[in-house]
Amino acid sequence: MTKPRWALAALCLAVCALIMTAARAEEAPDITGLADIRLSKRNSELPVITDGDYRTEWEAHDDGYIEFTLPDAHPCHTLYALTGGEPDRVVIEEEVDGRWVRLPMEGERFNIQCLPLGGKTHFRLTVTRGPLRVMEVRLYGEGTLPADAVDYHLTTDKADLMILACHPDDDVLWLGGLMPTYAGQLGMNVQMVYMTDRFHYRRCEAMDALWHCGVRHGPVFVGLKDYGKISYTEAVKAWGGIRAVARMIARIIRQYRPEVLVTQDVNGEYGHVQHRIMVAACTQAIRLAADPGERTLRSLPAWEVKKYYIHLFEDGALVLDMERPLSAFGGKSAFQVAQEAFLLHKSQQTGRYEVAVDGPYDIRRFGLAYSAVGPDEAHDGLFEHLDALYALEKTLSEAP
Repeated sequence: MTKPRWALAALCLAVCALIMTAARAEEAPDITGLADIRLSKRNSELPVITDGDYRTEWEAHDDGYIEFTLPDAHPCHTLYALTGGEPDRVVIEEEVDGRWVRLPMEGERFNIQCLPLGGKTHFRLTVTRGPLRVMEVRLYGEGTLPADAVDYHLTTDKADLMILACHPDDDVLWLGGLMPTYAGQLGMNVQMVYMTDRFHYRRCEAMDALWHCGVRHGPVFVGLKDYGKISYTEAVKAWGGIRAVARMIARIIRQYRPEVLVTQDVNGEYGHVQHRIMVAACTQAIRLAADPGERTLRSLPAWEVKKYYIHLFEDGALVLDMERPLSAFGGKSAFQVAQEAFLLHKSQQTGRYEVAVDGPYDIRRFGLAYSAVGPDEAHDGLFEHLDALYALEKTLSEAP
């Protein structure tokens, strides 16, 4: 190699090394192991909140708290906490002149909380009232958080697409290609809504999966109770009747104003009664949300969903391409991303169901159950006849 080429190669290597060093410097280090962590509840085992298992949790009543002390050279810039109960009751306090002072927090709150601290070394996690329930905590130093750190602070104020699922994991199992395609790749405002959640760790699993799929607006958890094996009639009664559920969904529609709404199979995929009730209620909710005379919803302006799709409806009138490479995911397909997302629902890995692009639960197949903008003609996307969003959707097929 001649001297100029050698020098150029050396320069390139040096530049690459500097870039890699800078990138590493920007990554926020996990400094949890450097902290002295004290629990208010005596005889508690600290590993429960640092074991990586969402199903193990620490709980304390009567002004419970977790106190953190870090070396001055390693301040905390972000407290990452997975909490049970009502997330907006969780607060951070700093000791000032011998008393604990609550730090201000902005935005909506979720069960996975990315709480900015700006370089604190002594603080505690507590609640305004009720028990403190914590599944996991991590402390990060200064820098960019890891890519898998869920950092939700807001739901959307106006949804392009709303996805309604009965349970956490139903979205990725039956509708899983939609999130990587429309949120991750196209950057649309996608609002995820879950009707039930029996355990808070399942909320956290759902948020991990949504984040992995590129959804950057926090999900809505309606909070209806999840029941086991009961009859359809019993399940309808337990939820207060289909009309009551329809009003709940209609209120959410009016709040987030989706252009397109997608939900699960009319027959509940494998016959699940709560899935079936949700879809029946959603179909009613479309009309209620658009009716300005609906007295129970007068606190919010009426909103007409332009298109309403149901999974597997009418023998799959629309088959979306879930196997094209997506640049936002390094060339992985929406199908592959959905498969990865389902694995993040760690509590649901029974081997009974899997994300599929064929067979009875094909995630590509949808039918148009309602349209305010006319029937589909091209059958090549969810947003046909919605000009600006359809133009964005069409870029999927134009990508190399």
